[in-house]
Amino acid sequence: TPQTNSSDVASVSSISEEEKALMALAEDLDSWNLTLINRSHPLPDQFSVKTATIAASYARDNGMVYDARAVSNLNAMCAAAEADGVTLLVISSFRTRAKQTSLYNNQINKMRARYPNLSQSEIEAKAGTVSAYPGTSEHELGLAIDFNSVEETFDKTEQFRWLQAHAEEYGFVMRYAKEKESITGIIYEPWHYRYVGEKHAKKINDLGFCLEEYVEYLEKYSK
Repeated sequence: TPQTNSSDVASVSSISEEEKALMALAEDLDSWNLTLINRSHPLPDQFSVKTATIAASYARDNGMVYDARAVSNLNAMCAAAEADGVTLLVISSFRTRAKQTSLYNNQINKMRARYPNLSQSEIEAKAGTVSAYPGTSEHELGLAIDFNSVEETFDKTEQFRWLQAHAEEYGFVMRYAKEKESITGIIYEPWHYRYVGEKHAKKINDLGFCLEEYVEYLEKYSK
């Protein structure tokens, strides 16, 4: 019979329930729903994702698609909001690399007109805070949703208030908070939500983290 070292027993027993819970959450770090995409973590050039159509009553355009593994959560969330008298309308979901490139280039043209004295690299940097550089957008990942209006005043709406109260129940978090701009590299986007799964959404909100901070935090508890 193998001998159990008393120090090993003490080590295991010294782990708190909170630490055990975090270790369990950290097991998902390589899961699809926690994939971190930003300028430092781009998508592979040949990335592809299986998508499914969003329920037509919740999408601005016919045929809008989302990651097939999470589309039921999205539809359920929109249905729950509707039952509460709140209309959540998806205005942007999955994007191809070509679509993201077009949006990014349009933003460069806007920045060039607005800031004629900036260098090209400065213009590109500014554009990237508004429209992610191609290959670094969560919309290309298939897990991002823009709701109703891409205006900062969206945070004054009943839709925003409902999402803040209930989105985590369906596995969604607001991705780009105002106080996290220096970490995410993206401007405040109260309309942009990201699927991470219910248990992670709740923990992210409880901690007050953005996804970058959450992933770094869980890495401390990964085996």
